Amino acid sequence: MYDETPLRQLITERIEDAEPSTLSPKAAALLHETLPEPAPEEEGRAGPVYLRSITAAGWRGVGPEATLDLPYGPGLTVVSGSNGTGKSSFAEAAEIALTGFNARWDGSNGGKPRVKVWREGWRNLHEATAPQVAVSLTLGDAAEPVTVRRTWHGEKVEDARTTVVREDGTELKLDECVNASMLDVYRPFLPYSELGSMVDGTMSDLYRKISTFIGLGQLAEMDAKLAAQVKECKETEARPDPLRTLAVEALDGLDDRRAVDAMRALGGRTPDVEAVRDLLDRDAVTDQGDAARLRALASLAGPDEAEVTGALARLRAATAAFEDVRHSDAEDAHRLAGLLETALEHRRRSGNAHCPLCGTEDLLDQAWAEATRAEIERLQAEAAEAEAVRRTLSGAKRAVHDLVQPVPDLLRGEESDLAGLWREWSLCRSLTDPAELARRAGLLAPTLAAACRQVGEEAARRLTDRDTVWRPVAVRLAEWVEAAEKARDATGRRKSAEAARKWFRKLTDELRAERMERFGKHAQDVWAKLCESSSVSLGRVMLKGTAKQGGVELDVSVDDHEAAAYSVMSQGELHSLALSLFIPRATHEASPFGFLVIDDPVQSMDTQKVEGLAAVLSECARHRQVVVFTHDNRLEQAITHLGIEATVHRISREEQSHVTVERMKDPVKQAIEEAREVSLDCSLPQVVADRVVPAMCRAALEVACVETARRTLRDEQGRRLSLAEFEKRVPEQARTKEYVAFALLGDPAGDAHAAVERLHPGGGALIGELNRGAHGGLATVTDRKELVRRTERLAEGVRRFGRGAVGPQGGAR
Repeated sequence: MYDETPLRQLITERIEDAEPSTLSPKAAALLHETLPEPAPEEEGRAGPVYLRSITAAGWRGVGPEATLDLPYGPGLTVVSGSNGTGKSSFAEAAEIALTGFNARWDGSNGGKPRVKVWREGWRNLHEATAPQVAVSLTLGDAAEPVTVRRTWHGEKVEDARTTVVREDGTELKLDECVNASMLDVYRPFLPYSELGSMVDGTMSDLYRKISTFIGLGQLAEMDAKLAAQVKECKETEARPDPLRTLAVEALDGLDDRRAVDAMRALGGRTPDVEAVRDLLDRDAVTDQGDAARLRALASLAGPDEAEVTGALARLRAATAAFEDVRHSDAEDAHRLAGLLETALEHRRRSGNAHCPLCGTEDLLDQAWAEATRAEIERLQAEAAEAEAVRRTLSGAKRAVHDLVQPVPDLLRGEESDLAGLWREWSLCRSLTDPAELARRAGLLAPTLAAACRQVGEEAARRLTDRDTVWRPVAVRLAEWVEAAEKARDATGRRKSAEAARKWFRKLTDELRAERMERFGKHAQDVWAKLCESSSVSLGRVMLKGTAKQGGVELDVSVDDHEAAAYSVMSQGELHSLALSLFIPRATHEASPFGFLVIDDPVQSMDTQKVEGLAAVLSECARHRQVVVFTHDNRLEQAITHLGIEATVHRISREEQSHVTVERMKDPVKQAIEEAREVSLDCSLPQVVADRVVPAMCRAALEVACVETARRTLRDEQGRRLSLAEFEKRVPEQARTKEYVAFALLGDPAGDAHAAVERLHPGGGALIGELNRGAHGGLATVTDRKELVRRTERLAEGVRRFGRGAVGPQGGAR
C-alpha cells in the first residue's frame, strides 16, 4: 500500500540529503536524537492468524458454554440471528479474549462512555459458573491450534486472567502468538459501537488510527519531542528574570561592599553573569562542612509527640482488650462451634434425629437444631471478636514501631547526650511486649523531642550569628547565576529545535501525502461498491495538522458539488464511510491477522448498500477470513443473489440464556435431505407420504429454479440486476412449471415441458408427478426413495443449467 522502507531509515535519509541552508547541523543533530527506536525483529510469531472457533460461557448474552466453529482460512462467514440471541456476545468474546479491551467500556460509543452500566452488566444472569471466553487460533501453517482463554475470578470486568495453551497442553505467552502493537495498528475487530465512533468520534483519534496504520504514527511522537524541547527551552529562558528581581530586592538598601558590586553587575539591559559569578567565588565560605552540619542540626526533628501519644493510647487500649479476651474461652468457643457444626452435619446426612453418641431417639430434633445453630453463631462471633482484638493489638504495636526512627547519620558515632537518647529510642523497635513498649516509648519520646528542639535552636542561633544578612542574598545571587547560564545555553537549543520542527513539519506533510494516496484510493474503491447508487461521492482522504490538534479531511461531493461530509450523509452512508476507512487498514498486506470480525454493519443501510456491502465482503474474503454478525436477513439475501460463496451460521437463544449455533446447509441440498429423511421414515403412513414426499420434492426443485434464475438474470443486459429488481421478476404464487420456465427460459409463461425435457429427459413427467402428488392426485407413491433421487438429479441439472443452453423457443442460442 505504501513504501515499506522503515520510518527511521526513511527520515534518516531525508535528514542526510537536506541542504545545510534548509537544515543546519545542530537542527539535524536534534532530529537524529528524536528518531524513533528501531522496530524490533518479530520472532516466534507465525502468520497469518486465523480463527478456528469462538467460545463463551456466562458472558453477556451467553449462559451455558456455547461454541461458534469457523471455517479455517480465507472465506466469508455470516452469523445471523434475531436481536438478543447472543451474536454480539460472540464478537465481543473474540475481541476481549485477544485484546483485553472492548469498545463498550472505553467510551468508543460515539464518545459517550457506558462504563458503569456495561461493567456492571457484563455477567450473564442465568449462569452461576465463572465466566470465560476463548478463541481457538491457527498460526500460519501450524496444524495445531492455539487456544487463548480469558477467565474471570472476580466481580469486575478487569478481574480476569488470560492463558494461552497449545492443543498438546503447552502454555505460551500471549505476545508469542499475537502482537499487541499490531492489534492496535491493524485492528481486525469492528464492533457496532465503534462503527459509529469511527466517524463521529474525535478527529484526533481517527487521525491517530489512520496515521499509525500508514506507518507514520511515530511522526507524532517525534513532533511531540521537538515541541517539548522548544517548550523546555522557553521555560529555561524565562526563569532568570523573576530570580533577578528577587535578588535586586534583597540587595536594595544593604550596607555592604559586596552588595554594591552585585547591584552594578545586575543593572543595565544585559546583566553581567560573569561578574556576579566571580563575586560569589571570591566570597565562598571556606568552612562549608561546619555550615552544613549546623544546617542539618537546625532542621533535626525528633519524634512527633502528638503522633506518639495517640499511638501509645491505642496500644494501651488494645493491650487491655487483649488481656480481657485472652482469659476468656475464645479457643474453646472456636472448637465447640466446630463440634456443633459436625453434629448438625451428621443430622443432615443421616436424615434422623437420633443421638450418635448415646443413641437416644429424636434427641436431635428441629428445636435442638435451631438452638444449636444459634449457639454456633454466638460461638463464632465470640471467636471472631477475639481474632479482631488480636489483629488490633498487632496493628497498634506496628504503628508505634513505625514511629521509632533509627539514629540519623548526623549523630552516628557520637557520644553526645542527644545521640545516646536517640539510640535508646531506636531500641524500642525491637520490643515485642506491648506493655514494655508502651512504657519505654512513653518515657523516651518526649525526652528525645525536647532534646532535639534544644539542639536545633542552638544550631539555628549559631547559623544566624555566623552570617545573618549576606548569606540569604548570596543564595539568591547563586540561583540567578545558575538560571542565567542555563538560559544562555537554552536560547541556542531553542532556535535549533524550532528550525528542526519547521523542517520536520514540512517532511511530515510530504510523507503523509505520499502514503495517504494509496490508502485513500482503497477507501474510495470500498465506498464506490458500498454506495454505488448514492449521490454522495468520496474523493481524497487527507490528514491535516498534528496528532493533538489534527484531523481527517474527507473530500466529499454531492452531485459534483463539494459539501461537508457529515452534513450530507445519511446514517447508512456514515456507516459505509466508517467501513471504507476500516477495511483498508484491517486488510493491509503487512497485517499478521488473516481475519476480520465485523458486528452488525447492515444497520441503517438501505437494500442497495447491503448489496454493495456483500460485494465488498466477498472481495475481502478472497484473502481474509471474514466473519460478519447480523440480525438483518437482507445480507444473506444479497449474498445469495450475487452468488457469493459463504458459510452461514444461525444463532438462537432459548430459556436460561441457552445459546445454540447451527450451520446452515445449501438450501437445495437441505430441502432434498429433508425429503429423503421423510421418505425413509417407515412409520410414516402411506396416505401421508403420498402427499408430503412429492410436496417436499417440488419445493426443493422450486428452490433450485429460483437459484438458477437468479444466477442467469443478475447480469442481464450487461449490468448487475439488483435484488429488488430480481424480486419483481420472480413469479408470485406460481406453479412449478412456471418456476421451471422462469429458470430455463427467463419467462414464467414459456414452454417449460420442452425445455426441461431437453435438459433432463423425463423431467417433464416428473414435474407432473410432483404436482399431482402434492395435491393428492397420485394413487400412491410406489417408491419414495426413487422419487427423491429423480428429483435430486433434476434439481442438479437445473442448477448446472446456463442461459446459453436453451433459447426462448427451445432452440440452441
